Amino acid sequence: MNINLNFRQNTELFSKVANEWAAKIASAKTETKTAQMRNFYDYVLKLQEKASLKNESDFKAEILPFVKMLNSKVAYASTRGVASKEFVDMINDCVSQVNSKEDLDTFKLFFEAVLGFSKFSKK
Repeated sequence: MNINLNFRQNTELFSKVANEWAAKIASAKTETKTAQMRNFYDYVLKLQEKASLKNESDFKAEILPFVKMLNSKVAYASTRGVASKEFVDMINDCVSQVNSKEDLDTFKLFFEAVLGFSKFSKK
């Protein structure tokens, strides 16, 4: 299931879609602990905060490469057995769609919603 980060087209992004992804991650063979998810979220939040201080061209030159680097970070976490394939898929799918400050804002909000549903999904 691919994620469409365009919340204007995908009005269920922060509710139904986020809840479904939280459930997928929670039911995966390899457990992705909430603390691990939180570490990745904190990294995204830090990038988003830095991006808010930049214009679009500076964002693309100075922040976007580090957003794309999330793919390697999550791949490494997967090889260590602390991130499930489902979590890797979610990060990769979202990162592939981030090309602007607004995209990063939407990714952060989606990730926040997934985190919010993740505790509920583990019960």
